[in-house]
Amino acid sequence: MPPLVALTSRRDRRRAFTSRREASAGARAMASDVILRRPLATDAAYANMFTRPWLALLDRRRPRDAPEIERPIIMSTLDENSLMEIATRLGPRWFARLAVTCVSFRDFVHTREDAWRTFCIDAYSHRETPKETHEACRRLYAGCWRTMFHKRLRLRTDGLYVSRNTYIKPGAKTMENAKCVHLVVYYRFFRFDASGGFVCKTSPHKLKTEAKLLRDRAACARSSDVYHGGYTIEGEDRVHCQVIRPRNNGELSTTHFWTRLRGTKPGASNRMDVVKIAMVDDENVPPSPTEDEWDAIDDEEHLYRRGLGITDHKFDGTAAVRIANRGMSTLVFVPWDEVDAHEINKGTDEMDFYVTG
Repeated sequence: MPPLVALTSRRDRRRAFTSRREASAGARAMASDVILRRPLATDAAYANMFTRPWLALLDRRRPRDAPEIERPIIMSTLDENSLMEIATRLGPRWFARLAVTCVSFRDFVHTREDAWRTFCIDAYSHRETPKETHEACRRLYAGCWRTMFHKRLRLRTDGLYVSRNTYIKPGAKTMENAKCVHLVVYYRFFRFDASGGFVCKTSPHKLKTEAKLLRDRAACARSSDVYHGGYTIEGEDRVHCQVIRPRNNGELSTTHFWTRLRGTKPGASNRMDVVKIAMVDDENVPPSPTEDEWDAIDDEEHLYRRGLGITDHKFDGTAAVRIANRGMSTLVFVPWDEVDAHEINKGTDEMDFYVTG
């Protein structure tokens, strides 16, 4: 065996290093072919696991010379007046949903200020005249009716405001001397009319059962469990409702509800926080909430404790002016088309306490 020759020149050392690196890379390639090689049938599926086809849609602009977007057949067939008549009959909720169907309907919904003007005038007719609505739109929302409808609170009449109230009732002791408790659930329903009318009912039955009665005006007028009254709005979000209901002794009593209207998202107006409930007999003056009571609505812990019936005062059923300490849960708005599938219909076996948000 010939003796090893030392590599003295720089060129020889570079050649040796390059040859060793190529040999190592070749060995790794052979190992990967033997160990990690997958069947050819799965190569495409394996490659698709690490691709993101939707990334090709990012940062793309419609070219100027692109062809015009084809309009839907219904928009090409009907004229503007017919489309507007259909839109106003749909109502604001379904009219806004047209914007998610296609680009043409999105532009139609966003640009038809005359439709949004009609919706705004109808939504605020119970609190102000059309002239005052025009002035508020011009002064507060720069004349944009669609912005006004989305940002300004309104009392909704296309469904029910519902509250799910719970409290714990002690039960009898068992044979093992264990004390039982019962979780009692009842509901309070509010329905508002654009003309200023107000309908109220308290019931142990779920929303999907009572909605059939409350949606029928004639049935509400015949029912003895439904109470009728009126409401007024102070400012933008303070609603005062009152109904006349009989007591057990045959006398009439007026029940006052002071609530604050708010929304969980723009344009929703889907929550009513109960500030105070008072039952007043005869000619007594109703105890209106103080500013501290209005401000306490923003305290989440306070709302939670009231929802469970934990208050600082006790209810006196014999007083001429009685302030309620139960049934103070926030009311949630449910449209007519969602009364059967809404989560508030769940019983105590599925939901103990309903968090309104």
